[in-house]
Amino acid sequence: MRLIKMANMTEVTNTTAANLVHAAPHLFGIPPIILIIIVAIVLSFTSMLVTKYFTDQAMMRQIREDIKKYQDQIKASKDNPQKALELQNKIMELNSKLMPQAFRPMIITIIPFLIIFNLLYKVFNNSIVIPLPFNFFGKPYLGFVGTYIIFSLIFTTIFKKLLKVV
Repeated sequence: MRLIKMANMTEVTNTTAANLVHAAPHLFGIPPIILIIIVAIVLSFTSMLVTKYFTDQAMMRQIREDIKKYQDQIKASKDNPQKALELQNKIMELNSKLMPQAFRPMIITIIPFLIIFNLLYKVFNNSIVIPLPFNFFGKPYLGFVGTYIIFSLIFTTIFKKLLKVV
């Protein structure tokens, strides 16, 4: 009797696992990968526009140049730890001016982006978007999160260069 229960439990577990991971649904007749690419393009472009117009780009560019200059000076002054410490303190001071500028776009975009990700989660949770010939973090596929991250990185880089965003 116990053996039959074990066999049924294994069958239930296998059936449940098969139902959890399924091909992603087509929304509006659009394949899931195309829909996620469109979402990545829209969110990346929106993020870069908000960053460009809600931050002081000239100030951020100048601070980053100054930080790079100080980092080069630190590398050149390896034999003078006191000077390197002073330069490091200047870098920290510049970073403290840069932080509020960097957080401003995030504050503006976080709520809309969370709503969009929540919708994506409801539609594509545990769905196979891109099947892979190898295991990626223990799964032989990419779900919507992995797919979005890859395409978001690509499009954010492209839009950052096109819009000349710091």
